[in-house]
Amino acid sequence: MMYCKRVVEYLVVNILITIFLFSPILTFASIVTPIVLLCVFKCYWYLFIVFGVCVLYGFWLLLDRRTASKGGRWSNRLRRLCLWKHFAHYFPLKLVKTEDLDPNRNYIFAYHPHGAFSLSAFGNFATDATHFSHLFPNIHPHLMLLKLQFLFPFTRDLFLALGACCVSKNSCEYLLSGECNHGNALVIVLGGVPEMHVTRNDTMIFYIKRRRGFVRLALQYGASIVPVISFGENELYERRTCFNMISNGIPYGRLLIGHMPIRHSVVTVVGKPIHVNQNVNPTSANIDELHHRYIQEIEQLYEDNKHKHGLGHVNLEII
Repeated sequence: MMYCKRVVEYLVVNILITIFLFSPILTFASIVTPIVLLCVFKCYWYLFIVFGVCVLYGFWLLLDRRTASKGGRWSNRLRRLCLWKHFAHYFPLKLVKTEDLDPNRNYIFAYHPHGAFSLSAFGNFATDATHFSHLFPNIHPHLMLLKLQFLFPFTRDLFLALGACCVSKNSCEYLLSGECNHGNALVIVLGGVPEMHVTRNDTMIFYIKRRRGFVRLALQYGASIVPVISFGENELYERRTCFNMISNGIPYGRLLIGHMPIRHSVVTVVGKPIHVNQNVNPTSANIDELHHRYIQEIEQLYEDNKHKHGLGHVNLEII
């Protein structure tokens, strides 16, 4: 029974990661395939079918283009599918609460580290597999993604239904302004691509010093900043240097092409909120002061938890 369960978890994670990571390739293939069939096999019927689907979906994208900046679509039924529990149990993922959050406020969850693909951010905040809704009742987490990730067919619709939104300024302001009520938590992977590039196993490097946009937003809308750290995210993939041709290497997990993550427990700790008084026109000094306080809080959160989660030998580095 245990073996069957592990096989199911393995298949679920493999299929989901394949779809999410290779959606650009699948999109390209869906465009190129009918052209190839037309030129080689003269399959006109297939071309008409694909062209019709593309036109219909193109109209849908046009009509739905603003949803990613307007809070997503949010389906509790989809977020609670047992499929996501298999995804979370594969590692496994665990979500830890430090203190309760007031649903009458809005929050910016400042998440670290990026790791290879921020899989724990997806599992904890884009689904309810780790019981976010029970730990933080009436708080609605929105995983904030790059606009690029909403350009690929079908995966964009899945992200939107899971509550994910574009990380653009307009999208963040919409969620924090109160237009869609309170209790929103914007989960922003602050380090982004720079943090991903410097990540290695048994390291904890946070790219924060140049990230000040989230602080300005917090001040302008009076949103509380919540430091969040995932312990074990960096260990889901190794770094392969390819005969030293790539300086920091590329993420490599399991299977032939290395896209499958290594089984390793990941504990995501949601820290204490830094409550912010609204300041519509913050000065540089206001931003610097809050930014410095955030760095202090996330350093303290790391020190308080690193020994509990197997990273007592790893020092935090802020860049």
